[in-house]
Amino acid sequence: MKRKSLIGVLIASIAIFSQSCDSDFNEIGSDIFGDDGFGFESYQVQNINASMVNTGEVSTKNLIVNNLGVYEDAVFGKTTAHFVTQLEMTNGNEFTNVSNNPVIDSVYVYIPYNSSIEDTDSDGNTSYKLNNVYGNGTFTLNLFENGYLLRNFDPNNNLDTQEYYSSDKSLFDNNKKGIAGGRLNNSTSTSQNTNFKISDQEILLYKYDKEGQIINDSNNNPTVKERKKPGIWLDLDNDYFQNAFFANGKYKTILNNNVLKEYFKGLYFNVEANGSQNALAQLNISGGEFVIVYKADKSSTDTTRERKTLKLKIGYSPEAKAYATTVNLIEDVNSQNYKDALVSNASNPLWIKGNNGSIATISLFGNDADGNGVADELDVIKENDWLINQAVLTVYVDRTLQTNNSDLQPNRLFVYDAKNNTTIVDYNTDATTNPVKNLYNGIIDVSSENNTIKYRFRVTNHINNLIKKDSTNVVLGLAVTNDISLSTFNVLKNPKTSFNTKISKIPTGSVTSPFGTILHGPNHSDVNTRMKLDLFYTKKTN
Repeated sequence: MKRKSLIGVLIASIAIFSQSCDSDFNEIGSDIFGDDGFGFESYQVQNINASMVNTGEVSTKNLIVNNLGVYEDAVFGKTTAHFVTQLEMTNGNEFTNVSNNPVIDSVYVYIPYNSSIEDTDSDGNTSYKLNNVYGNGTFTLNLFENGYLLRNFDPNNNLDTQEYYSSDKSLFDNNKKGIAGGRLNNSTSTSQNTNFKISDQEILLYKYDKEGQIINDSNNNPTVKERKKPGIWLDLDNDYFQNAFFANGKYKTILNNNVLKEYFKGLYFNVEANGSQNALAQLNISGGEFVIVYKADKSSTDTTRERKTLKLKIGYSPEAKAYATTVNLIEDVNSQNYKDALVSNASNPLWIKGNNGSIATISLFGNDADGNGVADELDVIKENDWLINQAVLTVYVDRTLQTNNSDLQPNRLFVYDAKNNTTIVDYNTDATTNPVKNLYNGIIDVSSENNTIKYRFRVTNHINNLIKKDSTNVVLGLAVTNDISLSTFNVLKNPKTSFNTKISKIPTGSVTSPFGTILHGPNHSDVNTRMKLDLFYTKKTN
């Protein structure tokens, strides 16, 4: 039997309610399972229970994506994001290779935004489109030396992995270092500190002569040495880092990365809101660098001064072999409605949000009244011996609570095994790439015809395993996700319990997403937009 596939629309990383969007996600009932001759029958599961779980603080150590900036959502409230990162040598000997008598010319930190090229002109100038950037306002960005040692192992917990949590900001506030306690990005250009704006402009680096003067080309224009993608660029205080690394030959004692991370514990990127302005970027900070440009003697026997560069990595990325520990620090000021929802742990509506937010848990098939270890409704389905051709979980957005057109709606949601902190089999077996996990799905589906927003998940293999292989009917988790390809989970500081199941971790993609959505639960008054699980099956013939 040849079956049509579900086709999803990959909407850019976040969709806005007011955006015009006609979904190409085929209607299951009308297209695949309607009057198409396949003969599938359908059954809607009668017993679905759901509940909110206030996850609270979560480990944000070594995330692939870190948030930086401020964003106030009309529904959920305000999020302010900061981060800390260690520095790391690429070769492990950068400091021991520094020549005698080094004096800093300049020192800066650069972190590229997530961007894509739109056009390049005949002069080589490139225009970019920024991705995963929200709001066009400004904020105050302060860079400090981190004075708190980031450990890999916890000495108070049998040397288990040391976790750092989204709520640990006070650890770094109490140990930050700067110029008389102030920021290190003290440029006179306020665009680098008190009026920081996320810019889409290409960054140009120019050629300098040995005296530190810019070299002009034949048209008397500065000669471009290097072009960098748009990103955070902060010029830092020369004297501070001269004293930190070079004064009294300190650099000679930095023999390896372990010594570096003990001696200079990293950088703390601290954000302050500028009024009600919104500007937040989601960054892969492992693409950044900390750079010292200095002059030093050519060699121990030649005092000719040479201009040299020392580059250090920042951020964590096993793929790039960058192991500088990072922590994303999140401050939430929740709206009163969201606060009330977090206290209620209600089944309808379901408020789910990333960062220090909330998830929903879903229990399928109801109670086990006969005590045989299998939910009664699932027992009946097993006895019917149906061949499940398709099982689809559908959840609808509560648009009455999200009426403001500026509210951000997550592009995708994520259903997973909340008991074992792992993905379900339908996710694991889906190798589609355009978009990623297109069959498993969870992609936003906006219908202009009936004014609904919904998300659907193919859970066919999961349900078949319950019916045919007596797999455990685990509680499912439902969360927002910043990246559907992330299949890892992060530890909660304080585990929770839902449907007699310990909730100790949440998906990494939820941790990195600052946004949320509100969903109708399974007992919503409108039967057409309730959470539902539809089974499409054929009866076995003898």
